[in-house]
Amino acid sequence: MKLDRFDKIIISLLALSVLGFALLTLRALPGKTTAIETRNMERELSDQARMTLLDKLFSPVTAAMQAGQYQEALLKLEEVNVRYPGEAHGFILKGEILEKMGVADKAAASFVKGIKLNGDYIDRRSPVTRRELVGKIVDSQLPAATARYRSAPGNPTMKENLANLNYLKSRLAGGCE
Repeated sequence: MKLDRFDKIIISLLALSVLGFALLTLRALPGKTTAIETRNMERELSDQARMTLLDKLFSPVTAAMQAGQYQEALLKLEEVNVRYPGEAHGFILKGEILEKMGVADKAAASFVKGIKLNGDYIDRRSPVTRRELVGKIVDSQLPAATARYRSAPGNPTMKENLANLNYLKSRLAGGCE
């Protein structure tokens, strides 16, 4: 039997298909990691390293917060922020402290700064999430802030507070910047 060009093409495509299937089968063997698994592992290691670093850097602040010494916690936070000025965790901790001190408008502003720097603080799956606390602040403060702004629409402080709360509300709802 003589093979023409069509037969040769079919045989070569069949051979390539068998070779491709064999390669896929070999890659799926146990013990081999895929690129997705490797990326997930790298992300997990990165998250763990970040959490360890944040715990180490901000441990004096969290210790003072847990002891109820909020003024001291703010002072220690300022010391850390001088060394690491762009770290979002500092703004988030400041928001937590201010919320516990009863200064919700300043807490909301601090949360906005932190979340704009790192959206992980609003992400449900993140190990550093503060979603529940932010939601609590928005739920408790937004109606009153809206009413105050409507009574004095020319007040820039009230306008900024309302904008911060609305920003947090949109991020909680899944919006992005």
